[in-house]
Amino acid sequence: MSRLDLADWFAPMDLAGFSQSVLGRRIHHTPARAGLAARLRDTLEIHSIDDVFAKQVRRVCAWFQDEAGNTGSALMPSASARRLYDAGFTAFFQEIAEFDPFEREVAETFRISGQSAKVQLFGNRPGAVTKVHFDPIDVITVQLTGRKVWRVAPNEFTPRPLHGWGAGDPLTPDLRAYQREAPPERIPADAREFVLEPGSVLHVPRGYWHETFSDQDSISLHVLLTPPLRMDFLLAGLKNQLVRDERWRESVYDFETPEEACSRTTVDLAALRDALDRLDPRDLVREPLTRQPVELETRFVRAGQTAFGVDGLDADTARISVSAYGFRETQTASLLVRREFLPALRWMGDMSAGAPVDIPDVLRESPGLSKEEARELLGMLEKTRLLRRV
Repeated sequence: MSRLDLADWFAPMDLAGFSQSVLGRRIHHTPARAGLAARLRDTLEIHSIDDVFAKQVRRVCAWFQDEAGNTGSALMPSASARRLYDAGFTAFFQEIAEFDPFEREVAETFRISGQSAKVQLFGNRPGAVTKVHFDPIDVITVQLTGRKVWRVAPNEFTPRPLHGWGAGDPLTPDLRAYQREAPPERIPADAREFVLEPGSVLHVPRGYWHETFSDQDSISLHVLLTPPLRMDFLLAGLKNQLVRDERWRESVYDFETPEEACSRTTVDLAALRDALDRLDPRDLVREPLTRQPVELETRFVRAGQTAFGVDGLDADTARISVSAYGFRETQTASLLVRREFLPALRWMGDMSAGAPVDIPDVLRESPGLSKEEARELLGMLEKTRLLRRV
């Protein structure tokens, strides 16, 4: 199967160097390389705008400027998209069925979820202008045909924004939360200009100001990355911790007096601080499992970010499941165990994160087990991530 093969896109910098020191941090530009452009056109099977319109495009938008000079976009009906393009409208091809494998490749390359990577195309017409704005995504663009001019600058107005914004747009309350200075009317004076010709690569980090201009027909490939934010990662872990406690699953209606609400919130904040203290980085960023055997003196703790449940019972056995919650994926292990294991299993399932566990504890909760069976149980639960060795 054809691949984009991003390994040489950022040459002379290799892919690892780009990913670790450039991506999302600073502008990166490479000059035109006819060989790269030709290879990508062959991979994408796009040599002209006719080839683009022949794709299974699920969503295409018209890109234009209104009378006030503001950049606008509108969904193009598929039946009239080509006529609008021929009439002079730039076309933004956002969902191309044939590009689904490329999006999976990009996601794997940059270690993000499949939903966080998009591979799209711009078909620019002569005179097409995009006014100065910033986007809440990292952009990598490769010029396939024609020429396009970019001007790019760091964003001191709202660094690392959560939402896009363009000069002259209304300022939203969300942006005001981290606004540093007055909103600019034009791109900052320290903007750098890049003329992209076939095979040129440009990386625009999330939130950087940019504006574009096209003086001829052109086609450009756009890789859009929406990686998770640091706060998303930690908030997901905190939510996994809180959801185990019925208190945090309680509905809140606005029927309290301000004094009652303030009193409740004070108690909740104290409980929240306690929950934060119980978060352990080793549960959020899991290391590979050890191959060392469980010995009599081996000690464990109840791991966080995991849950235990009984799925079914019969006369001699129990079907149980252990879910280990991760930021990108949740893994669930289903096991068949003897019913004699259940008292110890339920005890460990109800424990708070960080509580200690060892073989004597298991034997106390399930006195019918032998030391060998207790050792086997602890080893099994370590593999499911319910327990973490200390």
